[in-house]
Amino acid sequence: MDWKVQAPLVVETPSGEFVRIESWSLAGLTWPEGGPDCPQTCTLSIPFQGVDVRFPVRLSQKNATGTVQLEGLSGRQRETLALFYRALLSGRMASSGEVITSLDTPVDLVPMEETEAEQSQQPVKYIPRPLRALFNIVTYLLILTMVVGIIGNNIFSSLDRIDIQHGRVLAPMNQTFPARGGFVESVEVSPGQAVQAGDVLIRLREPETHASLVQTKAELGVAEAEYARVMAGLDEIATLAASDNLAMRMAVASRLYSGFVGKGRFDDIRQNWISLRQRNSELAEAFDPLSIVREMLTAEAESRAAKVESLKADRNANLERIAHNHVRAPSDGVVHEVMVQPGQPFGGQEMDLSFESSEPRVTIGWVSEKFAETIYIGMPALIGLNENGEKIKMQGVVTDVRAGGHPERPGEFGIMVTVSAIELSPADSKIRLRVGAPVNLEAKRQLGLRLRNWFAERVGQYD
Repeated sequence: MDWKVQAPLVVETPSGEFVRIESWSLAGLTWPEGGPDCPQTCTLSIPFQGVDVRFPVRLSQKNATGTVQLEGLSGRQRETLALFYRALLSGRMASSGEVITSLDTPVDLVPMEETEAEQSQQPVKYIPRPLRALFNIVTYLLILTMVVGIIGNNIFSSLDRIDIQHGRVLAPMNQTFPARGGFVESVEVSPGQAVQAGDVLIRLREPETHASLVQTKAELGVAEAEYARVMAGLDEIATLAASDNLAMRMAVASRLYSGFVGKGRFDDIRQNWISLRQRNSELAEAFDPLSIVREMLTAEAESRAAKVESLKADRNANLERIAHNHVRAPSDGVVHEVMVQPGQPFGGQEMDLSFESSEPRVTIGWVSEKFAETIYIGMPALIGLNENGEKIKMQGVVTDVRAGGHPERPGEFGIMVTVSAIELSPADSKIRLRVGAPVNLEAKRQLGLRLRNWFAERVGQYD
């Protein structure tokens, strides 16, 4: 098999090139150096008395010695190639009859007689025919019962349930928060933190409101100082009211009049008072300059007190506006993400802050509008999901039904169905139902219960 003979064989590649093989054996061909790349398939030509015997062969990749093995030869092909090989080794030309015989060699010769091992075996004892017939009938009946049961169960299940497509877990998320805008002053929470309703999540700084607050506080300080000065003057007048020192009384009255009322008229008031006092001392008491200045300062104190209260109201309004402009938790829940940093503008845009309320997570899916008269709120349902490699079925109930578009085909409308898990608390739903996880949703028509109720009603009528 391994002895190579020096006799030409011709190989035709799939591209039409002819390669002359000078050295070969029944084990393989020696691929010529400088020849084309060895293909995986080709046509091998064996010369015979002026004609070629051709048949397709498969070649392996040539090894380091340049030998290419023949693979997948049929019985006829092996016999023809072996005949040519033996003729070359013996130096005798193969006859036409031998070639024809090799081409007609069967692929496989299968013996049809019993072997000695088969003849030595004991004959098999057969079961009586009636028992075999009974066994076959029972087997066929069992198979028929199984097939009918499976098909019937599938038919009943398809009639008793409504498949809700594109089921997924939905969380009660709040991603937009009403705010008048401003810049982030500080972030008071971190992702995953549980908060209560009203807690400050993000403190905002609104430039206009802050500037107005600063100005109002400055004006309020000045007004309070002026009001305190007026009240100090009134206290000083009250101290001198019983004094007999006329010069002191007039000096204080003149100073307070000039400081709070104006200049140029106090001397006229004092001269008129002195003149009136000389004529009628009792009447002059009503026109005492110190009493007149006290009445003027009292009116000024009331005016300044009103201004102080007005500025306090403006200050409190600005403080309240700043407090209300902070981003607060709308309800109890958990903060998922905070996408803003201190110094950045905040306008309540989507995804600036992701907040999940304390309400339980639900599942939602889509059904065709043909079920508009079939599916309803309160309808029993099943929620199927894979939890850590284990298939889980949960009892649920339809909690919302509303019109909605198809999740994958824009423009095609149907019904969006919300299913809530009955067995899960709000906290458990957040643990076991991952947001966006796919789920299998089925709504139950309860045909079996309806049939039983219908049958019970009919039996009750006849009783």
